[in-house]
Amino acid sequence: MTKKIPITVISGYLGAGKTTLILHLLKCKMDKRVGIIVNDLAAINVDHKTIVNSPYFSEADRIIPISDGTISTSHRQKLVDALYDLATSDEIDLILVESSGVVQPDVVAASIVKGKTSTTQELKSVCYLDTNVTIVDGFRILQQFLPGQGEYNQDFVASNQLIVNQIEFCDVLLFNKIDLLTLEQKNYLQEIVRQMQPTAQFYETKFSQIAVNKVLQTHLFNAKKSLDELNLSDPLRLLNHAHETQFKINSFVYRRRCPFHPQRFNSWLDHWPPEITRCKGVMWLKTQPARVFTISQSGRAMDIIPSGYWIATLQEWEIKKMFTVRKNLAAIWDKEFGDRMIELVFIGQNMNKDQIMHDLDTCLYQSNEPIDDVNDPFKLKH
Repeated sequence: MTKKIPITVISGYLGAGKTTLILHLLKCKMDKRVGIIVNDLAAINVDHKTIVNSPYFSEADRIIPISDGTISTSHRQKLVDALYDLATSDEIDLILVESSGVVQPDVVAASIVKGKTSTTQELKSVCYLDTNVTIVDGFRILQQFLPGQGEYNQDFVASNQLIVNQIEFCDVLLFNKIDLLTLEQKNYLQEIVRQMQPTAQFYETKFSQIAVNKVLQTHLFNAKKSLDELNLSDPLRLLNHAHETQFKINSFVYRRRCPFHPQRFNSWLDHWPPEITRCKGVMWLKTQPARVFTISQSGRAMDIIPSGYWIATLQEWEIKKMFTVRKNLAAIWDKEFGDRMIELVFIGQNMNKDQIMHDLDTCLYQSNEPIDDVNDPFKLKH
């Protein structure tokens, strides 16, 4: 083998148009031999059958189904082994990976860049991640990101955090089914999505129709830029500070070197401003000074979960080591608090920034006030 094989990973929620894009690329492949990995959460891989039975899938192409699980969790090793098998076969020119609708693309990217086969062969020696493509169903996500409280919908709660992850981690974003939106709906939704993902190549599509060179062998993926350890001082790395838009969608950062009072902050969450479309960041609690909490809200769903420990809580020798590992640590380090902080990024429409920041400030712990550790609403239950 004389060259490394490029990989395009295609992500998107259920029904967004991933298989339709695969069929389009096979139709327009010219003289390329295509290797395809199709992931399906179910035991029966319907998309695999659809592709194999397509008139555009030729004898020169190869396909490997990975079923009954996802390639970002239970089947990561299967993905690496399948990619290595295709890349070393000398029978293909490029690889397409169709992720299951519930796959996190950043985890897949890390598996490809850092993966080793079951026999310890490095995947990067034979292939490389070239492009991450995310397809969004414009009509579906419009329902999730419309302003206002709306009615509770379990489908939104189950899916919108995942959809936002897929939007935020991509090199190419296909805004599909655009013909189902009015012009005003399309413009509003595009502004919301561009706030979340301002750096990706952005294309409007119908039936996932796109020029092949926009999604294949683009050389857009940058592993160092995309997969470096997350910087706690930069919770939304792709925050867009662009000028105010037509629909008054803007963003701001709330940053404090003081912990939240857990009960007061929990009470404020019950009155979450409906104008906030997206919030992401880290939280410091007075009652749990060693633990980092990550906040991720999108549309009508919110997750607040513990995600490790502040570096300031480590032993002195460990802290010194972290300064050599985390290049940005010195820039965010405080002499008194170390890396402890509250840093939340907000994106939304017609947000009252001053009011939100004032309300959050009232949730901060005040020096020497009594605190109820026992009834901390964010305490893990064992």
